[in-house]
Formats: sequence, structure tokens, C-alpha cells
Amino acid sequence: MREQDAEGEKDLVLELRKSLYGLKQANRLWSQLLHKRLVEAGFMRCESDMFFYWKKEDEDLVVVGVYVDGLLTTGTSVEAVERFFESLSSISIKDLGRVSKFLGMRVNLDDTGKYTLDQEEAIADLLRTNGLAEANPTRAPIGNDCYDVPPDDVELLGSTSAGTGPTVRSFQSLVGGLLWIARCTRPDIAFAVHKATRQTHAPRVIDWKLAKRIARYLKGTASLKITMSPGQEQYQGLELEVFSDAEFAGDKGERKSMTGGVLRLNGMTVSWGARKQGGVSLSTMEAEFVAASEMARDLLGLRELLSEIGMSPALPMKLYVDNQAAISQIYGEASSMKAKHIDVRFKFLCDFSRRGVIAAHYLRSEVMLADLMTKAHDAEKLTRLRVLMRIE
Repeated sequence: MREQDAEGEKDLVLELRKSLYGLKQANRLWSQLLHKRLVEAGFMRCESDMFFYWKKEDEDLVVVGVYVDGLLTTGTSVEAVERFFESLSSISIKDLGRVSKFLGMRVNLDDTGKYTLDQEEAIADLLRTNGLAEANPTRAPIGNDCYDVPPDDVELLGSTSAGTGPTVRSFQSLVGGLLWIARCTRPDIAFAVHKATRQTHAPRVIDWKLAKRIARYLKGTASLKITMSPGQEQYQGLELEVFSDAEFAGDKGERKSMTGGVLRLNGMTVSWGARKQGGVSLSTMEAEFVAASEMARDLLGLRELLSEIGMSPALPMKLYVDNQAAISQIYGEASSMKAKHIDVRFKFLCDFSRRGVIAAHYLRSEVMLADLMTKAHDAEKLTRLRVLMRIE
């Protein structure tokens, strides 16, 4: 202030001419700057994912994924990727070479072009941070007791630490780390983590025990890797498929059903999710139909993203469901009084099936990948489904 000849001016405010880290608007300004530079370099932002950019130049394709100030870039030729870095030299971008670690994920590429992703280091850090480094491993992240309704007088976690006991903050920190791991490389804990996240606002002692059990399961399976193998060289005719499942009235309190789904591209598991349905379904068929509609929406979103960058999935895309009544409803082969109330927003799936965009197929529950997203399983079935998802 003295250098500005303003000594003693109590009401003086200085205007920053450049944003700094930590300011409320810093992230937004950085995003705008990066977008501007990428557009100037000839890149286009995908309409279906605003953090995904692509550029087609002659026969070369370059795609860029953005996460704040971390960029993951790939292309059909080394020269095209090098030109990308040259085009962004004005913002002092740093080329870290072939990816080996990104957002806590360890990436390995073998001689055959097969990628494996794991979070062994992130899991070790999470266990150490939460005092669970010496905990005993368990073979499953969640047990069948997760369906029990707790009593009204169940003990809550304290907001402040009393001795060495867990607090609300420590629970939220642990669950946040588990959620990131589940979203990135470990769909086998998605259902268990979903259960834990339902109580982050008012966690109970039983929720803390569940979070610890998930962490103990990760300790025993930290080295598991999800595999991504190269498919055909051509971009046309990519095979997109989604596995859909529901757990009817799985929430014993609200009686809402669970939706779970797994998306695969050319046999590679690329997306998954577990979430509670918005309304209360009145039958297993309705719960399965709603789940299939929700997962079809995700499937169409991925198709749109691929189409934007010139990759055309083969039609019809496959939707796997383990309920024959729901499949009949999708194809309009059944008319039932029990289905007349189903909301119109879910009927779009019937339209896409009639147009040949999506084809529903029956799949036995024993090999239904999405079953991993909606239910608690014993160690044997959990391992079998993990292998089917190429997590080994």
C-alpha cells in the first residue's frame, strides 16, 4: 500500500488485473482461457461433454480430456499430438510424456497395446490417512445386513473428536476417497459406496463401520486392475452395449428401488453407476423397466459423444436386462394394467427400440454385470462378476 502512495487510506480497494489461485472466480477464468486457446488451435468442444475437445486434421484425430488444469491427450499419430503441444505453447503447457499416472490412477501400457488402470497407491494413501493401514482385509465390501432398517435411536457420530473416535468430518473424508476410487477404477465397490454416501449429512456409527469395511476390502484387493484392450483399427462399427439391473424396493425405509448399470465399448468396461430411483416402483417389472430406461439414456449419451468425434457405433446398440416382462414392455408386446401408470419420460426407450437404435436382450442374473451395482454379494459371486468386467 505504501508503494501505491495510499498510506492511511482505510477504504481503498485494489482491483486485481490477473486472477490468482484461491479466488472464487479463478477456476472459471482458467476454464475460459483454456477454452479460448483450444478453439484458436482448431479444437472443437463436444456438445455432449464440455470437458472433451477434439480436432480432425487430414487423417489425424486428436482428443483432449480436461480436468481443471490437468489434460489427458491422445491421437492417431505422434506428430498430431506434438502439434497439439506446440499450439498451446502460449500458456506454458508441460508435456509429461506417455501417461503413467493421472488423477490418482496408475496407467500401464504393454507391448500389445493393452492398458491397465489401478489405484493401488491411492488406496494405500487413503488407508494411511484414515488410520486403517494395519486393518485386517475382508473378502467383500458389504454384507446382507445392509438391508436391515436401523432403530430410531441409532448412535450418531460426533461433530467434534472425543479422544480418538471418528467424527462426521473423518467419515466424510473417508467416504469421499472411496467414492473417487469407485468412480475411476473399482466398480466392484460402487454399491457399497452408494450405501455409505446416503448418510454423509448425518453419519451413524453403523455407517462408519460400513466405510471401514469397504476400506478393508480395498486393502485386500488394492492390486486389482481394470483392463482396456485395443479393438478394431477403424472407427466405424464400434460395439456399444449396456447392462441394466434393478433391485426392487431395496430401500427398506423409503421402499425405493436401486438402478445399476455397466456400459461397455468393444468389450471394455468404460462406465458404470449405482443410484436410487427417483420414485417408488410398484413391481419388479416396473423397477427393471425404469432402470433400463435410465441406462439407455446413458448409452445414448455415450453414442452421441463418439459420433461427435467421428466414431459411429453399430446399430442396434445392445441393452441387456434380466427381466422378461420388462423386455416385453420395451418392445410393446405386452399390455398390462400394472404398467399403464409408468411415467411418459421412461417410454422413450420403447421409441428407440422401434426405430432400431436399441435392441433389448435377456441375460441371466448369474452373468448380469449390473448385478454388481445393485446388491450385496458373497465373495464367490463378487469375484466372478469382477472377472467378467475384466477387473483382475
